[in-house]
Amino acid sequence: MTTPNAAPPPAAGLRLPPVLLPVADDLARLEACLRDGEGIEFDLLRQLLDWVFSSGGKRIRPAMVFGAARLGRADPEAVTRLAAAIETLHTATLVHDDLVDGAMIRRGMPTLNTRWSAGATVLAGDWLFARAARFAADTGHIRVMQIFARMLGTLTDGELRQMFGRQGIPTREAYAYRIYAKTASLFEAATEAAGVLMGAGPDDIDALAAFGRQAGMAFQIVDDILDFTSTEARLGKPVGSDLRGGTVTLPALIYLDGHPEAAGWWANGSAPDADRVEGVIEAIRGDADVLAAARDAARARLAAALDALRTLPAGAARDDLEHIARFAVERDT
Repeated sequence: MTTPNAAPPPAAGLRLPPVLLPVADDLARLEACLRDGEGIEFDLLRQLLDWVFSSGGKRIRPAMVFGAARLGRADPEAVTRLAAAIETLHTATLVHDDLVDGAMIRRGMPTLNTRWSAGATVLAGDWLFARAARFAADTGHIRVMQIFARMLGTLTDGELRQMFGRQGIPTREAYAYRIYAKTASLFEAATEAAGVLMGAGPDDIDALAAFGRQAGMAFQIVDDILDFTSTEARLGKPVGSDLRGGTVTLPALIYLDGHPEAAGWWANGSAPDADRVEGVIEAIRGDADVLAAARDAARARLAAALDALRTLPAGAARDDLEHIARFAVERDT
């Protein structure tokens, strides 16, 4: 087992796109919180924090926390702790995902499982889960902890469904639940819990939860599109990696609907040969109608998110949160 590099590259999370500038100070506090090794006696765990957060990431989920919290009045420290809980939990799931998937690259860097043994990588992810739970508890709100626990159960359910559903074609309903469980539930928890921290009423908390849920669904659909349309340099991982791993996402579902001769390879639950998969990936990349239909699905989810958001009081904070949601869907990386 090797240790992470002692001096990983600086976090990319602070090189913010303009849409995140309204929450730039919040994200800077978050970055310090995520990497704070105070009280950690085992040096390897401090190195772990540096390693897993060194590649930055989009920080869309914590930006949603900060953006939602700006709709009202909330304790800034509690909001930062909530954002840290959300981002740390997300990072923990990536550590486990990379191990399960045998991924070698994440955000352009070697994954932890390429440097540590499988057992050590599992324990590292578990430690990050525990750290995320501590951050959630630090908010001092029982309901935030309840939301966190509910979301953790949903995430795990989604991971198991994906693992045991590979090498087959999911229904649209199964696909929608999977992306809710694996991605949108985290967005939902981010905005719902932010509403709790600012003391919003039940209707406003429900609206914030719906906004986060639908924005998260749109975000994942766009991720699934970019898995085909982007480049390895932009993705930080190989193009078409989901389909190669046996996970059929929305662009592939749309393509396979119109090409039953290709769908037959997946329908019986057996994996197609590598050349056949590469052919399908290239076909999807070149099919403008398939990609447009998938983008329409993402935009429909975004529209639903904005409908929920607009039930909340108008103002600059709401506008900024809308811009963050639009950015999450209109991005090209």
